[in-house]
Amino acid sequence: MARNTILIIDDEKENTDILAALFHEEYDIQVFNGGRVAMEYLTKNYKNVAIILCDMVMPDIDGMVLLKVLHQKGISKLIPIIMMNDWTTPDKIKECYANGVADFINKPIIEPLIYGRVKNIVELYRNRLKFEAVIREQTGRIKEQNEQLQHYNDRIIEVMSSIVEFRNLESNAHIKSIKEMSRIIAEMVRQLYAMEYGLTEEDVNIIESASALHDLGKIAISDTILLKPGRLTPDEFEVIKSHTTHGCEMLKQIEFLQDEKYRKVSYNICRHHHERHDGKGYPDGLAGDNIPIEAQIVSIVDAYEALVGERVYRDAFDREKAYNMIMGGECGTFSNHMLTAFSKAVPLLNKVVDKYSINDNY
Repeated sequence: MARNTILIIDDEKENTDILAALFHEEYDIQVFNGGRVAMEYLTKNYKNVAIILCDMVMPDIDGMVLLKVLHQKGISKLIPIIMMNDWTTPDKIKECYANGVADFINKPIIEPLIYGRVKNIVELYRNRLKFEAVIREQTGRIKEQNEQLQHYNDRIIEVMSSIVEFRNLESNAHIKSIKEMSRIIAEMVRQLYAMEYGLTEEDVNIIESASALHDLGKIAISDTILLKPGRLTPDEFEVIKSHTTHGCEMLKQIEFLQDEKYRKVSYNICRHHHERHDGKGYPDGLAGDNIPIEAQIVSIVDAYEALVGERVYRDAFDREKAYNMIMGGECGTFSNHMLTAFSKAVPLLNKVVDKYSINDNY
């Protein structure tokens, strides 16, 4: 519906007649001699109004009071308002602009002046509203596209993690528990260390999803080594360590399918989730915060989940023992930030342990 009505609010008939005559050929005119009836009209018809010309002094509601009400209701953002008065002070003008007025003119009315201002302001507001509508439409489309892209990336990760599961390298419970635990730690890091790492809600979602690929490279490891019940030889352990780089090689083969952020996080988790804070991890010997935060998160999750679950070569540790081993550096070394986040998150992590009954032989 076109905004083509000029709303004139003034108790002086001489002024309303001048204004109505000035604009009647181009606009529909609505005249009210008081603010109260004007407000009743605006409540139902504000979408039709192109501009409001309002006197400062009126018998029922003072023009400044009416302006403040319109500003509080957000109407001044949608409809330009010109205040009219036969006297001005700097404070009064300042107060008008603070309450959303588009312009302020003095009486007596100078017809060419008010005509030009009304035409310019109406055109400005119409263009602004059109521009905002376009922005809203484009933003909605971008949001929808981003949601579709995120769903697409999540599906790629689900397919890749299913390949690992179907080869019986890791159970579905393991993959789901790693994802949920990674989300818990990532969210704890986001809350505790916003300045240090700057994780966003989107980052947390991506870390949760990509954590499912942390052991993707195990597809390339022989079952005789991967599922060996006894202690590995040094050569066999070197083969096991290669799963980090094998996983990255596999991700490179599908990198054209993922967007850049998912690709980077997935790669970092695959390659660096066995790095150690002291630099004695693999494959690259990264230390401290040179280890990507997403890899640090999945690393401590993977260590705890491994301890509280059974393996083909040992029974599960009880949770208190597993907690103490993590905090004491017996299962890798982690930053103080990561240990603090882990310590605070343990009750939530244990709920995930209960949920999935982590006791499969994987």
